[in-house]
Amino acid sequence: METIVRIEFGSHLYGTNTEQSDHDFKSVFIPDASDILLQRVKGSLGHKVKRVEFDKNTPEDCDDEAYSLQRYLSLLAEGQTVSIDMLFAPVPIITSPLWEEIKEHKDLLLTKKSAAFVGYCRTQANKYGIKGSRVNSVKNAVELFNRYYGLLGATAKVGEIFVGITNIEIDDHTRIMQQPVNPAGDIGTFFECCNRKVDFNNSLKNAADIFTKIYENYGHRARLAQKNEGIDWKALSHAVRVAQEALELLNTGNVTFPLPNAKHILSIKKGEVPYEEVAEEIENLLPQVEEASIKSILRETPDYEFIDYLVSREYKKKVLT
Repeated sequence: METIVRIEFGSHLYGTNTEQSDHDFKSVFIPDASDILLQRVKGSLGHKVKRVEFDKNTPEDCDDEAYSLQRYLSLLAEGQTVSIDMLFAPVPIITSPLWEEIKEHKDLLLTKKSAAFVGYCRTQANKYGIKGSRVNSVKNAVELFNRYYGLLGATAKVGEIFVGITNIEIDDHTRIMQQPVNPAGDIGTFFECCNRKVDFNNSLKNAADIFTKIYENYGHRARLAQKNEGIDWKALSHAVRVAQEALELLNTGNVTFPLPNAKHILSIKKGEVPYEEVAEEIENLLPQVEEASIKSILRETPDYEFIDYLVSREYKKKVLT
């Protein structure tokens, strides 16, 4: 196995490490010739060293993960955050001409879709947001389904409320939409609120229960925030970090490390920023990221021919030497 790049990852890359931060490393490798020929190349190899099992992370702990060249380029083509962060790491521990070639041609590999960035930001905004508009949308959904459940009975379906409607925006967070439901391409119709969907064939009772839990979770999270309890500050800091990285990438084609806003991200990670402020920041970043993904200077799709060329060239070279 030939390592073409090795990078110190995580908080030490972002500039948000503390005295207690463990060490994360990411690598890309060319598989051994025998594994290539026998078609047993593993996409990733992981190794974890923990000083005390089941204890909190310490500076002595170490996470080490390596990706095959083919797997890494596949992740990059998908817009996965781990691969993008690796690409822009400023000072690798190990580098190679091949890694420099990949970096030189990053414009062929990065796309404006950045599905992982946008999807992650949307998920976090939904998970941590406490904006009144979002809470009210869920509350309205609960009241709607409970009201019609009372009128139409236990066997009534969601679709009975919206007969003939297949595509409409009800408010900023609620809509009726359609999407394929199986590989054959059959289309289903859904009620969606705050990124949670219920099929038109779901019962009104089930829909009411689903959105009641979401509404109660918003309230529970807000109460915990007031007491500063039960908040995953590390996850919150990741949400803000990823959104800011996405904006820079989509607008400039670059990601800067250490992070320009590392001090702010670390303050969130330590729980030093009020929860409501962080939640609002995530909510405000989401539409910025989505707008940037539409206007981005990046490609629509990656150059898959270039990816295939790199992998086949390097694997062939490995087999023949």
